[in-house]
Amino acid sequence: MISGCPPVTLSSVGIHCSHRVHAQLVRPHGHGVCGRHLRLRHSSKTVSPVAAVNKDEGQLTVQSPVAALKRLQSRLRGGENGAAEHAPAEEAAAPDYKVVVALCAAVSLICSIDRASISVAIVPMAEQYGWSDSVKGAISSSFFLGYTITNLIGGYVATKYSSKVVLGGGVVLWSLFTVFTPTAADLGLMLVPLLLSRGIMGAGEGVAFPAISNLFSNWVPVSAKSRSLGLAYSAGQIGNIVALITSPLLITNYGWKSAFWLYGTLGLTWMLAWVPLVPDQPPNKTKAARQLGGSGNIEVSSKSEQGVNSLGDVPWRRFLNSKALWGLVAVHCSFGVGPLVCLSWLPSYYSDEWGLDVAKSSFLSGLPWAISFALANLAGFTADNLINKKVLSITATRKLMQGIASLGPATCLTFLTMQKSGPDGGNLMLSAALLTGTLGLGGFQAAGYGSNHQDLSPKYSGILFGLTNASASSAGALAVFATGVLLDKTDSWSVIFGAVAVVYALGFAGFALLGSGELQYYDD
Repeated sequence: MISGCPPVTLSSVGIHCSHRVHAQLVRPHGHGVCGRHLRLRHSSKTVSPVAAVNKDEGQLTVQSPVAALKRLQSRLRGGENGAAEHAPAEEAAAPDYKVVVALCAAVSLICSIDRASISVAIVPMAEQYGWSDSVKGAISSSFFLGYTITNLIGGYVATKYSSKVVLGGGVVLWSLFTVFTPTAADLGLMLVPLLLSRGIMGAGEGVAFPAISNLFSNWVPVSAKSRSLGLAYSAGQIGNIVALITSPLLITNYGWKSAFWLYGTLGLTWMLAWVPLVPDQPPNKTKAARQLGGSGNIEVSSKSEQGVNSLGDVPWRRFLNSKALWGLVAVHCSFGVGPLVCLSWLPSYYSDEWGLDVAKSSFLSGLPWAISFALANLAGFTADNLINKKVLSITATRKLMQGIASLGPATCLTFLTMQKSGPDGGNLMLSAALLTGTLGLGGFQAAGYGSNHQDLSPKYSGILFGLTNASASSAGALAVFATGVLLDKTDSWSVIFGAVAVVYALGFAGFALLGSGELQYYDD
């Protein structure tokens, strides 16, 4: 208790603290509120008022004593007027988070352009170098091996150090090795330089989304979380479209090497905006978990605000024992398989199975990503409304969105396996429509598992994303390589699509049974 003011008569209001024990907010009767006398009664002991109350969530989270005193005093004196006192600060912070979201969406777009370009370029590359489907699969999957490694450490590094620096470093690394890809292919040497180049490029991209997840955890208001993440993820779909549509034009007019040279410069250009416009830390070094519109929510500024100083600070055992996290891993892995197989192999599918040229096959391969972009953003706004208006709980909202994102594609692919393919008796438009539905409906994942890391733990969201994305990347790398091997052995696309449909269904089953949208208490 802080001395210096006369004692006052006290009453208490029950609240819950983040450590699952009952606590009481001590409030004076009949006196003006003395900020230095506000205190908390925890069990039977008086403790320092180091707490901020989120009235909508009913949680007590640890915070700096001075900030907690000011917030509690303001709330007790003026009710909702206390929230109004903070409105100018929130309004001042709003443009900052929007700049971060916009630049992260832009880099997500660039990331996808650089990654997707190989799926188009590999068709003329295979013709030039005489590669089989197995070799094409090995080249495509080498990217994801590097991607997996840095996913595992990217979330931790972004949490411990500056997410801005980690993301910027990744962009520079992958951009340089995108430019180097044609040279690596020309070197030959049993594909070793090319495989290494693609792996290092993947390592650069591997830190991107863990860093973005951590940035959003620090910058983006809670009520804008789903749509902001939806924009960032869906921008990646636009990147796929840009790569699949522009690559054939570049290849036809300037050769396949020009695509890598041009796309590699995009990330370096993006850095010219990233470095000066985004601070190393969010405003006041606090979580921007505010609710827009002056609703009175107090920003979450708790232990989750602190960095992770060492790997020993990360509660790995609690992660392993978390059913919610295992449900998230299951569904994320299914999306490591489905979209990556389609992204890597659809141009080859249309070229080999239907005899289409690069331009036509790339157009049909890019169309699903346009639908995915639209649906991802629709899902984000819908999810935010369902949660903010308390129509559904966070858990129910995430599972609803993910159910559409997983079972929709599984259904489309199942029907696709029943169709004849190829110009002799097949229906190209029907096959293209089913593949468009597969990837388009998958866009709902942005408001499903794509937003779930933030739900489980704002503090560790970057690390959690790194863990689940690394698992998904490993599954994707294996699936992309296995696709080439299976095609060499069976020459059947129905086998491929049927297997992917099963993976989608199993992934959602894991999320439906184990997943949660509730805050997980990973810290002591």
